[in-house]
Amino acid sequence: MTVDNEVKLVIFDKDGTLVDFHRMWLPWAEETVQLLENATGRPVGPAVYKTLGVDPIQGKVSMGALAEKTLTGIRADVSATLQTFGISAIDADAIVERAVPEASKGQTAPVCDLQKLFRELRSLGCKTALCTADSRVATEHQMRVLGIANLLDMVVCGNDVGIIPKPSPHCAIQICKRLDVALNQTIMVGDTIADLKMGRVAGLRCTVGVLTGVGNRDTLKEYTDYFVRMLYTF
Repeated sequence: MTVDNEVKLVIFDKDGTLVDFHRMWLPWAEETVQLLENATGRPVGPAVYKTLGVDPIQGKVSMGALAEKTLTGIRADVSATLQTFGISAIDADAIVERAVPEASKGQTAPVCDLQKLFRELRSLGCKTALCTADSRVATEHQMRVLGIANLLDMVVCGNDVGIIPKPSPHCAIQICKRLDVALNQTIMVGDTIADLKMGRVAGLRCTVGVLTGVGNRDTLKEYTDYFVRMLYTF
């Protein structure tokens, strides 16, 4: 691995960047659709899948609420979808609050040897941070499972108090301030438009798009300085 010696901090997204997004979240999407159809008694599944950005036939997640928003944002979008079936806003919100799970029961599968990656970055003098739309409870559990909880200098989650979610530059700027690293010495690594736009708008040194998640070169190119096929080639 080679990292510019001017780089002092690498901020990573989690799902789709460090862990396999599809294996993690497809089971969640399937469970959510089943719970919503049971709760509403209506065939809302195809519309909800579309809102989430999930193709249940291909078994893939693409750009959409699931890949790019916090749980609060996902629930708001799903509620709006239910309302197109004639369900009132109040009822839709209540159904979503009960039926949309907070955490996924899917598999936490790393995209590469993450312990080796983070130890090598540390040996090169780079601090590391995680910025995810996922909840703190779920994220901390996954970091322990992956064995990297003690290798990260900072973790920011989607339900932390006071955050402004990606693609706002807020989280990237706050991470740099907390870790005392200049914006132009920091890079952002992610697999979605939200990840990379955050880095670009924040004025980070560069953005790196990984192609193991939900994005591809065409969808990510506007906000990506460099692409890598797999994380450990970074």
